[in-house]
Amino acid sequence: MSNKLIKAGNSRLKKAADSAVDPAVPAELQHNPSSDDAAPGEAGQQELSAFAHGRVISADDVTGTPEEQLAYVTDRLVEIDVAGKRAEDFVVLNKAALLEVAQERELHLVAGQSNFAQWASGVLGVEQKYVFELLKDAKRIRSVSMLGPELSQHLVRASARKVMADVITQQGLEAAQVVMNEGLSQAAQQGLKRPTAKQLAAIAHDLATPSIPQQDRQKGQTVPAPVAPQVPPAIAALERAVTCLRERVYSALAPSAVSAAFDADPASTLDRLEEVDAELQRVAKRLSAAQRKAASAEHTESAAV
Repeated sequence: MSNKLIKAGNSRLKKAADSAVDPAVPAELQHNPSSDDAAPGEAGQQELSAFAHGRVISADDVTGTPEEQLAYVTDRLVEIDVAGKRAEDFVVLNKAALLEVAQERELHLVAGQSNFAQWASGVLGVEQKYVFELLKDAKRIRSVSMLGPELSQHLVRASARKVMADVITQQGLEAAQVVMNEGLSQAAQQGLKRPTAKQLAAIAHDLATPSIPQQDRQKGQTVPAPVAPQVPPAIAALERAVTCLRERVYSALAPSAVSAAFDADPASTLDRLEEVDAELQRVAKRLSAAQRKAASAEHTESAAV
C-alpha cells in the first residue's frame, strides 16, 4: 500500500544524479534546495550543506564572531536533528516494507529457513523480537502520519507514536489531533521541544469516557466506579459546547487540516472558512451577552446578600 510518508521519505532521501553523492544522506544535506530551480550555469555555484556527502563537521568550520559562531552551531544542530529524524523514519519504513514483502511471499523458505523471524533477525543482525517491533513501529508511523506533518513531526519517539496510534484507533483522528495540540501546548509551557509519551497518554485518558470499575487487588473485589455529581442540564450543555469546540472546531482549523482541505478543493475550502468565520462572530456576540448576563446576575446576588 502506498503511503504519503514513504513517498516523502523517498523524495527527501533520494539518490542524486551524481553517483558520488552518498545516497544515505538526506537530499537537503547534499545541496541547497533552491539549486533545483537554478539555471544550468548556476547549479555549481549553489551553496552545499555543511553535511554534504556525509561529511563530519570539525571545529575549523565554526568561525567568525562569537555571535556568528553561536548562530552557526545552532542552525547546524537544528538542521542535522531534523534530517536525522527524517532519516530514522525513512529507514524504519523501508525496512518494514521489505520485511512485509518477504513475510507475505514467504521468501524465508526460499532462503532455506522455516521461521520468518529467525531469517529476518539473521539478515539484520538483531534479536527476533526486534523484527516484529520494527514492523509495529512502521505501522504506527503510517498511522500518525494521518495527523498531518505539522503534528506528526513531533512524534519522533516510538513510545509517543505508540500512544498516539492507539488514540487514533480507539478515539478517532479528531480526538488524536486534540491530544497532540494540547500536548504541544503543555510541552511549550514546560520548555520542552515536544510532548512526552506520558503527557500524551494522560491527556488522552482525560478525553476518554469513564473507565470500567477497577479491581481491588487486595480483596479481589470489584470497586464501583465513583459516582459523578449530578450536573444541572444547563451546565451540562455548556460543557458539551466546550468539548465540541475543542474536539471538532479547533482540530478542523489546524493548519495541516486546512492545507489538506485546500489541496482537495480550494474554492470550497475558502467558502467553508468564511462560513466558520461568520458563525464564530455570532458565537462571540452571544458569548459576550452571556458573560454580561452572568456578571449582572452575580452583582445582583452579591448586593442582595
